[in-house]
Amino acid sequence: MAQTMNGYIARENYDEDFLSHQNWKVFIKLAEDIGLFIVGRKTYEEVKKWKEYNFDSVKAKKIIVSRGKQSKLETGYVSANSPKDALDKASKLGFTKVLLTGGGTLNGAFIKAGLVDEIIINIEPFVLGRGIRIFSEETFENKLQLLKVKKLNEILQLHYKVVKL
Repeated sequence: MAQTMNGYIARENYDEDFLSHQNWKVFIKLAEDIGLFIVGRKTYEEVKKWKEYNFDSVKAKKIIVSRGKQSKLETGYVSANSPKDALDKASKLGFTKVLLTGGGTLNGAFIKAGLVDEIIINIEPFVLGRGIRIFSEETFENKLQLLKVKKLNEILQLHYKVVKL
């Protein structure tokens, strides 16, 4: 996930215009290395509007999770209705490792269900007063173990292992 220094992944209107080109390159490399990413419907719909970047160009399988209304999906996208359904579909496609790439509601659902093993955060040099948090407000707690810190130009990347309680 990419976020501001103070934990927001998007503006209140879901705009992510503060994210850098460097962050997009890091995302594409990770997604293509893993081979599959899971994203929420709102994030999918927002990224579809972008002119410079889009999920279509990422050479990886894509699962879009929506609890309700599902957008018409382009060829190459798979629909799921829950985190468990998304992981079941990933497994049927032969994947044991996936990349979860937001948004906040989906991230919250996955971590609350105990389905997150690692967290990689790209911290952009930006601060927002209000916006969408990396995890929606849910009742959960997780201890994290820092695995690695990388400086990627202006981005600070933190890689954590989720310690199962």
